Amino acid sequence: MQMRISAMFGIAVLVAAGLARGQSPTPTPTPVPTPPPAEEAGPKGRQLRPIEGLSIINLPSVDVPPKGTLSTWFTHRFRVPVQGSDFHDLFSLDDGADIGIGIGYAPIDRLDFSLYRSSALSLDPWEIAAKYRLLSAGCFGLSLRAGGDIRSERGLTDRGSFFAQLILAYSIGERVRITAVPTYVNKIASFPQDYGSAAFPVPPPNDSSCKDTGFGTQICHGVYRNVFNVPAAISVAVTHSITLHGEVTPRYGKADSIGVGWVVGIEKALLRHRFSFVAGNQRQTTVDQYIAAPSYRTRYDPISDDGKIQGNKGIYLGFNIIRQWKVN
Repeated sequence: MQMRISAMFGIAVLVAAGLARGQSPTPTPTPVPTPPPAEEAGPKGRQLRPIEGLSIINLPSVDVPPKGTLSTWFTHRFRVPVQGSDFHDLFSLDDGADIGIGIGYAPIDRLDFSLYRSSALSLDPWEIAAKYRLLSAGCFGLSLRAGGDIRSERGLTDRGSFFAQLILAYSIGERVRITAVPTYVNKIASFPQDYGSAAFPVPPPNDSSCKDTGFGTQICHGVYRNVFNVPAAISVAVTHSITLHGEVTPRYGKADSIGVGWVVGIEKALLRHRFSFVAGNQRQTTVDQYIAAPSYRTRYDPISDDGKIQGNKGIYLGFNIIRQWKVN
């Protein structure tokens, strides 16, 4: 009996060994390769923000906000130049300013509508415009902007203007953008001349473009038609949130322009916010104003040794504030 049990146990061992030899060994799991670390984007791993917003300083940017973006902005241009100011008027910051308020909305991709009102230079213009992004290919950008300006101040003639702007932008890397804005305006009202001072004798009373101020002087405007000029700008991103801007408007002699218009600014960008501090002799903010470069002269402008007012020598301070919301 014991021999039979031993034999059966031996047979079972042999069968188990044969089955084990017939089975293939379990493969060793292949280790999953570790993905390589992602490359850092931009300096210190942070991408640079777009270097321009709705506008550069005064000129329109080639950029259009994303679909469903609501934008508001405020412009502030102090009326008295830094030259001749002092501590008593806080170096021109406490002696009046031209203020602008605007609102815009992008209902579809690449298209933005805007409405803007300024208190500038006794003209009180309203500007309504549409901007469409035509091309965005690599370093090139192209947009078309068109609209009108309505000068709402009392006693003016030729209140309305139509304008068209082609916005051409070329980016050098992610830090520099150069923009040219060929602009046509069918009619502009020249900037008011502050007549009545020694430098500006009062013009003939039958000049229909003049009006009395009630203080023994007159404010006068000339009208110029079919104005074409090509202002330009450059933007340089210093960091992911700080950008330097500069704009130049060529002298337009037909509109009594007294020099080349220029303005520079430094901008700080936060989430959906932009703040720019600006300085220059170009303090106009609507197309029918800035297209002719500085044409205004006031009794506050610097006076040379021979008693002549040098309006294009004055440097005016100001700022822009832009706020955006995604509403849908």
